[in-house]
Amino acid sequence: MSDKSELVIGTRNSKLALVQAERVSKALSNIHPHIKFPWQDVSVRGDVDKTSPFLKFSGPSDAAKNIWTEEMESKLCSGELDLLVHCLKDMPTNLPDGCILGAIVHREDPTDALVVKNGLPYKDLAELPSGSVIGTSSTRRKALLKYKYPQLVVQECRGNLDTRLRKLDDPEGPFTAIIVATAGLNRINLSHRITKSLSASEFPYAIGQGALGIEVRVDDDLSMVVIRSIEDLPTRWICLAERSLLRTLQGGCSSPVAVNSVVENMSSEKLELRLEGIIIHPYGSSQVSSMACSVITSDADAERLGTTLAQQLENNGGKELLHEIKALQSGEMKGSD
Repeated sequence: MSDKSELVIGTRNSKLALVQAERVSKALSNIHPHIKFPWQDVSVRGDVDKTSPFLKFSGPSDAAKNIWTEEMESKLCSGELDLLVHCLKDMPTNLPDGCILGAIVHREDPTDALVVKNGLPYKDLAELPSGSVIGTSSTRRKALLKYKYPQLVVQECRGNLDTRLRKLDDPEGPFTAIIVATAGLNRINLSHRITKSLSASEFPYAIGQGALGIEVRVDDDLSMVVIRSIEDLPTRWICLAERSLLRTLQGGCSSPVAVNSVVENMSSEKLELRLEGIIIHPYGSSQVSSMACSVITSDADAERLGTTLAQQLENNGGKELLHEIKALQSGEMKGSD
């Protein structure tokens, strides 16, 4: 393992991404003061194309999530960057050859947040008048809203958090409320905009939501050792279980798969985890859910729990539902050509 005086962090150039990169840089610097951790922002396709719905990028694999990672991974593989800091929910579950998810850190509240337009009195989704327009760019959130609140109208709302909040508060804009990740608002000091954090049991969240993933080259032993020093092991196991669930189902960013991870018991050496999963039809017409529990003492245990839950979902009708979703997405993609 070679010694280096500097490891360069790669990040998207949004306000949230830069805050996350700075947080990782400071945490690493505190433990490794002899190494510098500057960061470099990279323009990625998902930030450049702010208008196309995610369904445009959908497919049976992780193609949708590549819009957030490809450009950075190219620079990682070339050696221009040493570490990539991602929102874990935006990371594909299958990474390119030569890349590996080295550490999982800093999981904030993983739930979704309801944010109501400034000046409106509503405090809950159930209070919104029929026909109210809810903005979101997430296929999972759209599907959950259509399934649980069919009286509401769901519209696409893309952009970084500041952009989405401006669209929400525009007096001439259509939105009564938007739904975003609680963690993102917390990280950029906008938690005061949260009208209500949505219960994960009622509104399950995205795989990996709220956690940060650090991607490195598979042969970069130094970076691997360095980043593992700030990793939270229980968070790693929980998120590996969630990612194994998604990988087994082959769900990408635009697949409406949601999760709720509940820690039943925890010690320094093991974790008792209840993993709840759900697949929702994009139109909100049906859903399949299941739950699995396990005592986790290793990465392999975590991966196995996710696989077990995925298989239960498939056996409970999820396989047919995923085939239907895939056919729907393929038809809509062809129609947009």
